[in-house]
Amino acid sequence: MPVSQDRQQTNAETAKPPIPEDELDRLEALEHYRLGGIGRELAFDRITQLAASLFDVPMSLVSIVGSDTQCFRGACGIDQTHTSRDIAFCAFAILQRDVMVVPDAMQDARFRGNPLVRGEPHIRFYAGAPLRVANGQPIGTLCIIDYKPRLFSEQDKSLLAQLARTVIDLIELRVEGFAAEEHRRKLDEERQLLKLTVENVSGGVAVVDQDLRLMLWNQAFVDLFDYAPDSVDDGVDACNLIRLTAQRGELGPGDPDQIVAGFVQSIRTNHSRRLEIQRRDGRILDIRRESIRGGRFIMTARDVTQERQISRIKDELVSTVSHELRTPLTAIFGALGLMAGGAAGELPERAKQLVAIGSKNAERLIHLVNDLLDMDKLQSGKLAFHFEDHDLGALLAEAVEQIEPYAQRFSVQVDFDPAAAPVIAKVDGNRVCQVMANLLSNACKFSPAGGHVRVSLERAGQVARICVADDGPGISAEFQTRLFKRFEQEDGAHQLGHNGTGLGLAISKAIVEAHGGTIALDPAAERGATFLVELPLSPID
Repeated sequence: MPVSQDRQQTNAETAKPPIPEDELDRLEALEHYRLGGIGRELAFDRITQLAASLFDVPMSLVSIVGSDTQCFRGACGIDQTHTSRDIAFCAFAILQRDVMVVPDAMQDARFRGNPLVRGEPHIRFYAGAPLRVANGQPIGTLCIIDYKPRLFSEQDKSLLAQLARTVIDLIELRVEGFAAEEHRRKLDEERQLLKLTVENVSGGVAVVDQDLRLMLWNQAFVDLFDYAPDSVDDGVDACNLIRLTAQRGELGPGDPDQIVAGFVQSIRTNHSRRLEIQRRDGRILDIRRESIRGGRFIMTARDVTQERQISRIKDELVSTVSHELRTPLTAIFGALGLMAGGAAGELPERAKQLVAIGSKNAERLIHLVNDLLDMDKLQSGKLAFHFEDHDLGALLAEAVEQIEPYAQRFSVQVDFDPAAAPVIAKVDGNRVCQVMANLLSNACKFSPAGGHVRVSLERAGQVARICVADDGPGISAEFQTRLFKRFEQEDGAHQLGHNGTGLGLAISKAIVEAHGGTIALDPAAERGATFLVELPLSPID
């Protein structure tokens, strides 16, 4: 369909197609369906071949009308790929709701001066069905063309419209295919990124799907469990890997198949699990499993052999040193007390000050040694508990009374709000008082002068709830994650003169949990720090 530029510009009888009012929306639809630009596609070519054969015409087009050009996405009987929109019959057809028919272009005022009519290919007959996409915008036509005039019946128009709907279906499927391909590409990119990330994790990582098939893993995972390279592959049954580990005896004694069945049951019923296993080469692995969306789960493994060895050596050293220090420290503290009491005669004022300093520091060291010994006993399970039914209100009143002299040093008042009726729980009274002493001393230390520490007791269902609140600066979000760990103190505590062992809360947590209770920081507290201790009530209460 060759048309010279001169003929387009000089033919005064050529009517230009009007521009639709929603032209911008129409052009946006073209972009959405990726139909802008030049290029033919086989599926559309086949539709035009069918249309040409069905209507016995020499030419058929799937024409997409752009801002300046009409492009042929499918064509039969023509080699050209596009023409100017100004001379396109299809630019008129897209303005129609139904099929536009031009029986004889030489008799139509819109087209008789058109260069495509006056010259090659000498169009005389045209019928075009508008292609309207999902949002109703007309993006082009399916048209048929003949070089001689002809009539076009209502049945013919209906048939061409049906073929046009087939073209629309192809266009919609086409854009869905683009979206699916884009989705696949993004998934591949994300998988590659995840694989790269996993490979650079120091510990072992494996992701398993809902059918217990291996989806993703890194080399560290293979190395930590000493699996043969050919035993780990995409889609491998994770049960086979668990069975290999069980057959080595690294998951404890018992039949490997029963151990595997137990693991599968755990996976199906629990969201997470953590365990340690000892490899036959002596290495200790810390293994964690967390469920993720879609029935999948992720397993991580970390070699903690050195950490456990260091921790054991440290615990043994702390235990040994604590026992060896306790006796001489007690003797030093006692001797300093006797000197302060005048057993060595009247001391000069400066000597009294030095003895007081020494006595204070000896007392602090004794507290540290006692805490270390308690922590050692708690960890080894050797700390004795004597459970009896106690009125928690009486125990708390005793703890508040005992802390009063300490609170006065900080000009802090301790207020106790007891329960309306006795609250009975089976506890070790001394250990509960030890927990309260830790919580109350911390509250007093961190409260401002003139502040109040508030202690309350109430029933909450089947538990007794103890609340200890202060007016201090509160606890930072960063430190809250380490609050109950051993030897942990918030940054700046020493600079504020709040010396401590960093063991009080860790010991308190272990004692409370030994009672079957819980201890936590109340996240809803608006000021200061509020600790909540919950202990189960006695069955007879």
